[in-house]
Amino acid sequence: MARSYDGYLRRGATIAAVVIDSPEQNAAMAAKLALPFPVLADPGGNGAIQPYDVWDPKGSMSRPAIVVLAPDGREVFRTVGVDFMDRPHEDEVLAALDTLGLPPLSQPVATVEHLEPGPGPRAMPLADLGVYLRGVRFATSGLAGRARDPFDRAEAERTSAMAERYLTAQAATRRVTEAG
Repeated sequence: MARSYDGYLRRGATIAAVVIDSPEQNAAMAAKLALPFPVLADPGGNGAIQPYDVWDPKGSMSRPAIVVLAPDGREVFRTVGVDFMDRPHEDEVLAALDTLGLPPLSQPVATVEHLEPGPGPRAMPLADLGVYLRGVRFATSGLAGRARDPFDRAEAERTSAMAERYLTAQAATRRVTEAG
């Protein structure tokens, strides 16, 4: 989403991520990934995560989700993933936004950068994330070739494609952060 942010603005959309991490951890993540949109803190998930029914009580955290709301508050798109990598292809989200016919936004919503970033204990450095995702892509490609069940094969192929999209976005992020 960060690398295609202009496409969201052209469709009149703003993006805000909502996570359970501290504001300092969010600032570190936004800086590491060169995010052009705000990352909001909802510790405990009571403010937005649980009300939007994307809370994972077993893991005591949010499930990955994308919820598109129309200006009148109607939900026009929802996807809830099974793990941190499980995201739809952005074309699905952009298609949902196209149905709203909103006027383009000329500039993004301003983000506030007043916190000193403080990565969390589980934060993975950007360079390590690439190694991890190349391993995911390799392993799931192999699993897809071995799967006998069509559902298992499709899930492995979908996960491999998600890893490839993350790697593509990571390369773009690296170019943005190196240029900035």
